[in-house]
Amino acid sequence: MRKYSIFVIFAFLLITPVVLQPVHAASTWYPGKGLKQGDYYSYNVCFTDWHNCAPLQMNFWVKNETSDGSGFNLVFVAVDGSIVQKGIMTIGKITPDPTSFDPNISDYTAVYRSTVSWLDAFATKDDPKAFDVPAWGRTGSVGGQSVGPVGQEKITVGAGTFDTQVIGWHKDVDNKIWIDPNVAFPVKAIVYVDVTTGIPPPDYTLELLQSGNNQTEPSITSQYTSTTNVGVSSQCDTIDMEQDSVHQSATTDTGSTIIEYRYSPSNPHNGCPIELRLSFEKNFDPTQKYGNVQYDVFTVDDNGVKLSSLAQDKGRPSLVAPVGDDDNTFVLKGTTPLTHLVIAVMGTGAEGSLPDTSLAGVVKFDIKTQESFGSPTGNMGTTTPPVSVTNSTSMTNSTMNNAIPEFPLSSLMIMAIVVGLTILFVRIHPSLSNIRL
Repeated sequence: MRKYSIFVIFAFLLITPVVLQPVHAASTWYPGKGLKQGDYYSYNVCFTDWHNCAPLQMNFWVKNETSDGSGFNLVFVAVDGSIVQKGIMTIGKITPDPTSFDPNISDYTAVYRSTVSWLDAFATKDDPKAFDVPAWGRTGSVGGQSVGPVGQEKITVGAGTFDTQVIGWHKDVDNKIWIDPNVAFPVKAIVYVDVTTGIPPPDYTLELLQSGNNQTEPSITSQYTSTTNVGVSSQCDTIDMEQDSVHQSATTDTGSTIIEYRYSPSNPHNGCPIELRLSFEKNFDPTQKYGNVQYDVFTVDDNGVKLSSLAQDKGRPSLVAPVGDDDNTFVLKGTTPLTHLVIAVMGTGAEGSLPDTSLAGVVKFDIKTQESFGSPTGNMGTTTPPVSVTNSTSMTNSTMNNAIPEFPLSSLMIMAIVVGLTILFVRIHPSLSNIRL
């Protein structure tokens, strides 16, 4: 009788992990899991490399599968202040990273990759992760932190209330990403920059505003059309920073800052896109750059009166270069044969703060400009009451006013079963309790 009892017990212990495996598998997740045609998502996000975490709304709708079945075609909309960009983005099924996209949304798809789909660095369709394992991986920083499940939370966001699993790690502060296993993408996140000193700023944040499924295009994307490219001629020259650009540097009128600038095309048409790259360098050592530079880009007439503002066009009081560099692409609203551009440094300080004006100053330069191909709309800025920006003093005055679990759940359940069966077996066969190992 004893040998049959022992056989039954060991058979049961062998079968138990197999029985538990479907439960374990059901609790696995990866970004994009369960995504299907008609699904839509709307997020508020910020990303430190996108204008120092300026607010940005990203909406996307799964229009259909790709012809080869390897991914999905998404209608993607970025609402960036007063700028709207809409286009098609294709993502994969193994990981939901963009594989192709329309040129006008390229910058925003990079933000999507660094926020909404960021966890695919740890979990993919080919390698999904469970919520009852100690860790999913490690962060990419020096001495990377262990990233993994840290608990469960019920949270409320714009899209509703969710029972979530929290993926997190601690490096000076708690980094958290809230996941509903039944939702293809994170519900909420707050991830910080890995710094060696000082208070870490946010690397990225996101919050789910809406989600659902609709076989026809939902309002979160259908109500929008791209603003920047409205009225832009197809004859406009292609931006090419390597082969067709102008590269110069100049010191502000106050001598406080060296501004290095590069723009393309070198001889743009009025009403056509132009890319402008800026670096704000220290006047005593151009190899070093100022951080958190608040600035604006103006076009002015021959008398130095402001015609338009790039910051206003983006719906912001100023632009910010967090690490001393910035890159903007916009539709040029200028004058021919020359467009007078002013780079106006307002000072330094985090976005939304009152800047320290000790570095305030301006750099003025002209861009050779050709006639427009038509009447452009959605141009660089909004015409405002005349304000002179011919020197840094008038510029400044006008701007100022204006813990990880050690054992997975399945292991604990198996241990409890073994202990319970052992006690039961000893009760049935008391003589076994005297056996010495």
